[in-house]
Amino acid sequence: MFGYVVVDKPSLRVREYDYYRATYCGLCHAMGKCTGCVSRLTLSYDVTFFALVREMLEETKVEFVKKRCPRHIIKPINTVQINPELEFSAFVGGILTSQKIVDNVNDEKGAKKFLARALRVIFSKMERESMFGLPDLYDVVDEKLKLLNEVEQNRVASIDVPADIFGDMMSSLLSFGLKDDKKLIAQNVGKRIGRWIYIVDAFDDYNKDRESGSYNPFVLLYDGEDFSEDNLISISKMLEAELSLAYSAIELIDDEDKNREEIVKNILCLGMPQSVKRVCDKLNKKDKD
Repeated sequence: MFGYVVVDKPSLRVREYDYYRATYCGLCHAMGKCTGCVSRLTLSYDVTFFALVREMLEETKVEFVKKRCPRHIIKPINTVQINPELEFSAFVGGILTSQKIVDNVNDEKGAKKFLARALRVIFSKMERESMFGLPDLYDVVDEKLKLLNEVEQNRVASIDVPADIFGDMMSSLLSFGLKDDKKLIAQNVGKRIGRWIYIVDAFDDYNKDRESGSYNPFVLLYDGEDFSEDNLISISKMLEAELSLAYSAIELIDDEDKNREEIVKNILCLGMPQSVKRVCDKLNKKDKD
């Protein structure tokens, strides 16, 4: 479900991209510390965005250090020093991945179920450390995924119902531990980003799900028919509206770190819309074929 929250690299200044890459590497090191070295294999751009927004909200002053890692053994690279928000984000990433694996163990059959069980063993330390590191949030994600599972089992023909559940989950994760205005802003950003992720993922999986018979609200809403041009435009505008609301909330954060602010805005205004365009282009190509 993740993989859509990315930067538009050509539009970033060199120093901004270096900052983004250093944050990505810092999160990787934080995952190694908090949820085990194997968990670093699950590092994602989505959780990097999560970490950047948390740092903005907490007005974190980052420090850069040169570090080596298994991927960069010979030459140390610029990395954001581990801070509380990177540690928090590492646990969140571990929780999301662990719960997804558990969900697959329960739902899949045959070879896919066997693979899910194998992955759960491989990432057992990540699951254990995430559960003990942030037990309240682990329970929140577990509850929301169970609600999503009920929606899927009942084959609810609505995009808003499951998207709201996923949005509420992301809202709880991003706002955890914050107070007052910071909490309200985080809840709003989390809600909109969560809804956007669920909608774009269902949009992207349309053809695959209608062929397999898996639950997809768009398949139910459009009776499995190919998307028309109007359908594509309508869904794109829905996704654009979610990003616009998230951007409006981000604008309320007074972040002295302008590089970090520009990176987050780049992701919202350019990177994520590019993800939508790639999905639209793929669906258009599939329909023509």
